[in-house]
Amino acid sequence: MKRLAIVIPAYNEGEMIANAVRSLKKKSADIKKAGFQLRIIVVNDGSKDETQKQAEGAGADVVMRHKVNRGLGAAIRTGLQAAYDDGAEIAVKFDADLQHDPDDIIPLITPILDDEADIVYGKRFNRIEYKMPFVRRIGNIVFTSLMRMLTGWPLEDSQPGIFAVNRDYLRVFNLPGDYNYTQQVLLDAYYNSLRFAHVDVRFKKRETGKSFVNFKYPVKVGYQIILMLISFKPMKIFGSLGSLIILSGALLAGYEICLWLRHLSHKPVVHVNAVSVLLASGFQLFFFGLLAELIVTMHRTYRRR
Repeated sequence: MKRLAIVIPAYNEGEMIANAVRSLKKKSADIKKAGFQLRIIVVNDGSKDETQKQAEGAGADVVMRHKVNRGLGAAIRTGLQAAYDDGAEIAVKFDADLQHDPDDIIPLITPILDDEADIVYGKRFNRIEYKMPFVRRIGNIVFTSLMRMLTGWPLEDSQPGIFAVNRDYLRVFNLPGDYNYTQQVLLDAYYNSLRFAHVDVRFKKRETGKSFVNFKYPVKVGYQIILMLISFKPMKIFGSLGSLIILSGALLAGYEICLWLRHLSHKPVVHVNAVSVLLASGFQLFFFGLLAELIVTMHRTYRRR
């Protein structure tokens, strides 16, 4: 029977992790009817409480442990790799605090089963059961708009906490950032030419634990997005930046030449050093981006083989 892996990252979730595992195990029969054997993979991300003991006691199939807290992105990376190594055809990321409903797993994977999508994100806002804090709502709007612009996908919720991916994604995924995963997974899937879908999911208020989202979140996530863009499309970053710098140098030189032609300057280019630095730096960035793009393309081709 094909395997469906539920990946649960957990950091100091000793109060709820056992309930989460048991609630998921109750869905084994429904998942079996869909043609899958349920496998529950818990990634204990350096917890200092009884997360490890509680997850094992509740009957999780695999409980992996980071010796230190490495971050949610690192825990997801470990969990997805474990799902792939375990032979999973589909992996679902599920929160340890039970803010999501185990009943949503089958609807979430349905677009994958119907061969309509390779990655499916939950969409919370039609079935949310509490008022999300203002700062988080604004942050979600900003990052969802940004990811919609970068991917062209019809995104309405870019960080739902629950998503499903098929084995095509598990085979090629690359999440370099350790902090968060939502934007990384979207960009990773997009640049691997995979298909996306949304499914409405229930979203409950957190009863225990503490959210990792804080005022540092935009800075850290912004850094990870830039890192992902560089790792997939370095020419888009370095080529664009190099072209802008070249254009600045050319405009400065052109402006000063025009002044000289109108006899308003004593020589064609007054700021020779500035023009030289701008042009040299711009061309270096441009060709660095070109070389990096070639390396990334060759690496991606090799990995797919």
